[in-house]
Amino acid sequence: MKKYLFIGIIMFSFVKTFGQEINSVRFENIVKSLKLDKTKIKEEFCTEKKMPNAENSYIAVIPVLQSKEEDDFFVVCNYIVITDENGVVKNQYFDPEEITSDAIMLRSINIDTGLYNISNGIRAFGVTVSVANGSQPNPYSSDTISLYYPEGRTLKKVLNTFELSSHGGEWDTRCSGEFNDDHSVIIMDKTKTNNFTDLKIKTISVETKNQEVNGDCKEHETSKVTYRILKFKNGKYL
Repeated sequence: MKKYLFIGIIMFSFVKTFGQEINSVRFENIVKSLKLDKTKIKEEFCTEKKMPNAENSYIAVIPVLQSKEEDDFFVVCNYIVITDENGVVKNQYFDPEEITSDAIMLRSINIDTGLYNISNGIRAFGVTVSVANGSQPNPYSSDTISLYYPEGRTLKKVLNTFELSSHGGEWDTRCSGEFNDDHSVIIMDKTKTNNFTDLKIKTISVETKNQEVNGDCKEHETSKVTYRILKFKNGKYL
C-alpha cells in the first residue's frame, strides 16, 4: 500500500524561505524600492531565482499580507520583480491574485525558469504555489503555476493559476479508501495562435483503491493519459 505523508519543509537561506533562497541585500533593496511595510511581508515565503536567459537579472517574489486573523489564517498577494545583482528593480508587477492560507495551508512559493518560449523573442517564467491540508483521513494537496514575461517596466501575466498536480482522497487511515492523483506537464506545441505558441497539456491521472482482504491490504490502481491545448486569446492562455 502506498503511504501518504506530509513532509516538513526545512527553512534555509539568507532571508527565511520555504523554497529558493533570496539574497538579503537584494531583499532589503527591493523592500525599500517598493516602499513595502516589512511587518506585512511573509518572509518565510519570499523566493528568488536567477534568470538564465538574461545577464545580471534575478526574479524575486515577495508575498505581502492583505489580511490576517491568526497565525494559521492569512491572505497574501505577490509582488513579482526582476532586479539586477544589487537589487535595483527593473520590472515590477503586483499580482492581484489572492492566496489564502487557512484550512488549505500555503506550503511554498517557487520560481520556474523552464523553457517557456511562448513567442518569438519571448521566454516566460513561472511562479508555482503549493498548498495542502493537514487531514490524515482526507488528505489534499495541489500545485498551481502562473506564467509571466517582462514587458516594458512591468510583467505580463499570460497564464493564471493553472493546476499542475493534485492529490486527494479518503481512507480509514489503516487501509481501505480511495485516492486520486493528477500530474500535468506543459509542452510547447508546434502550432501557434495569435503568434503565441500553443501549450499542450499532458495529464496523467491515477486512481487508487485499497481494500482489506483477509487481513491484507490489497491495492488496485488504474491510470489514464489525456491531452488538451491552451491557446493564446485576448492576452492570455485559455
